[in-house]
Amino acid sequence: MAENPTQPKKEALAAKLPSEDDRYRYIGFGVYPKGAPKFWKSDAEEQRFLERIRAAAGTMIAERDFSFLHAEVMTMIDRVVLTLTALIMIGTALMPWVQFRTIAGTDFSLYWGAALGTLFGGLSTAFASGLAVGLSALCAILMMIGGPILGLWILAVLWTKAKTPDAFLLRLRRPIKLGYVFLYLGAAVAILAFVGGRIPGFETWGLIDPGEKYGFGTLTTLASFGPYVLVAMGVVAAVKSGDL
Repeated sequence: MAENPTQPKKEALAAKLPSEDDRYRYIGFGVYPKGAPKFWKSDAEEQRFLERIRAAAGTMIAERDFSFLHAEVMTMIDRVVLTLTALIMIGTALMPWVQFRTIAGTDFSLYWGAALGTLFGGLSTAFASGLAVGLSALCAILMMIGGPILGLWILAVLWTKAKTPDAFLLRLRRPIKLGYVFLYLGAAVAILAFVGGRIPGFETWGLIDPGEKYGFGTLTTLASFGPYVLVAMGVVAAVKSGDL
């Protein structure tokens, strides 16, 4: 009988394949025993795991009793928290963003719409007052417009179905991660306020506070709780993106 020409190649290949014990060392996380801390609590636990692997070979993957692979990434509590966060972000469109007191002793607050209109109308004047003042106004406008839009986006993704759970998490991660943008914009406004500038005719506006110059003190005096709420909610949403 003629010798099978492929037989020597198969024997050589079989000789190179790892032994059964070596394969279970890979499965049992014993690949680099000197370079990693001990994985198993005891030798007995490792042996029990290997026995389960051998018993279930070809039919299932045996795992430890608890695995983070099975931990639920998006729980109902997470959904509720993100829902409330998104609703509050949308609600910033109903909050005061600017507050001030006149020389007549009257306190005023500009809500979202009035404050946004004032910033848009005075944007050219702000840039004429200096790059720092203009960029501060531009960042504030982006925050005011972006907050409600991002809140609506999060709600839309959070309560609509996706083809797979992984697709849902990937789709949700995009908007909630953008929550960090409001933190960055708020920090940029604060830094630019330290640079400051002089707004033409600012002292004739009839305000007790702020004074004639725009600076960090002016910013903290004029800012109502709207921007602070938006930054806080943005961070709450963005932190969850790290789990997805």
